[in-house]
Amino acid sequence: MKQKKWEEHLKRILPESEEVECKNCGLKFTDDYNLICLGALDLCLLCANRNLDKPTIERAYNVKQ
Repeated sequence: MKQKKWEEHLKRILPESEEVECKNCGLKFTDDYNLICLGALDLCLLCANRNLDKPTIERAYNVKQ
């Protein structure tokens, strides 16, 4: 019972944040860095680092070196 009241208290005082799920691994993220990566690559940072090569990431973020 105390846990439920604590969760309700946190929902009232903390702002709601967007939660996005990675299509590859299924984990859910709310932090800004993973949300940006999910928006650009449709992968979380961990999956992007494991599965993509540097030129693909540079094209997605429009990086010119």
